[in-house]
Amino acid sequence: MLSHRIRLGIVGAVAAATVAGGAGLAEAATAPAPGTSPAASSANRDVGVPSEIDSSAPAIAPDGTRIWGLTALPFGGHATRAKGTTQDGRAQTKLSSIEVDIRGSGARLRSSVPSGSVIALAYPGQTAWGGCQIHGSDGWVWGWLTVQTSAGWRSGWMRHDLWSITQHTYPGGGGDPTNLPWC
Repeated sequence: MLSHRIRLGIVGAVAAATVAGGAGLAEAATAPAPGTSPAASSANRDVGVPSEIDSSAPAIAPDGTRIWGLTALPFGGHATRAKGTTQDGRAQTKLSSIEVDIRGSGARLRSSVPSGSVIALAYPGQTAWGGCQIHGSDGWVWGWLTVQTSAGWRSGWMRHDLWSITQHTYPGGGGDPTNLPWC
């Protein structure tokens, strides 16, 4: 009689594990692949926790410039896109940004695309500006963003499914942008 109860218990445990395992497989099968449209919701959102922040890592700007730590100005006063050259051969730049909304709590701001150090986390309601966007080698679109923290501005790269355009520009700009310009 005892062995019959043990067998029933084992069969019940296997059945429960199969159901739980099946649910996990179903979720994995429906999760979007990395090449999915950035607007698609992802089961693997690039969000994190404060303990993973490496505040000493520099952000690599679209032109390759390293931006270290917090700055007093958005993008560290660094331009987001080059616009030709000056007479002495330096890049002629214009700081142009579009306000963005952070869509994920603890959205990772990375030093480089796609798996650079996490240099800050952003949360809904924080002021953030987007400069330009690129296609990452992981199939996602990444935005060059700057986020206002309590101590200053931090610039870096954030995956597109974690931010969206606020629908007004600064400075000037006019129009109603739907995407950041390409870097």
